[in-house]
Amino acid sequence: MMIETTILINAGLLQKLTKVSINTGVSRGSIISVLLKRYAIDNERCSVQWSRVKYQERNAGEARHRLHLMLNPDEYEFFLDLRKVFKKSVSSCVAESIIKYLDEMLCKIKSNTDNYRYKNYSFCRVTLDGVVCWILSWGVPRKPLTQLRLE
Repeated sequence: MMIETTILINAGLLQKLTKVSINTGVSRGSIISVLLKRYAIDNERCSVQWSRVKYQERNAGEARHRLHLMLNPDEYEFFLDLRKVFKKSVSSCVAESIIKYLDEMLCKIKSNTDNYRYKNYSFCRVTLDGVVCWILSWGVPRKPLTQLRLE
């Protein structure tokens, strides 16, 4: 089951993304997934709490387009986690990742998308001293989640 969603993207970034998609034969959604995985790794210590979600800055005269994406359920949940953890809209995270990583990730995208695409999302509920805790896993830990020390 795929999940359909949309993001807003400026015309220049959409054009760049589409060009890479055509040149590699990889869907724009797959490319975005690769880029957001890299974005999450590079920003893993930049979580924000007690703040509102920040959206892309509006530039006068800049055209934005609605881009429809078909995502695997694990990718969709991962994208929502990015919004929650970094307090940025998914569209904003996508725009930043295209600017920062698209050129660099192009070789990896061309060689084999399955090795770099986000996979193995899971979350579990744990109760500690009567407090409900949710553990979000952006991969598969070596030890079962119940054996991990919470930091």
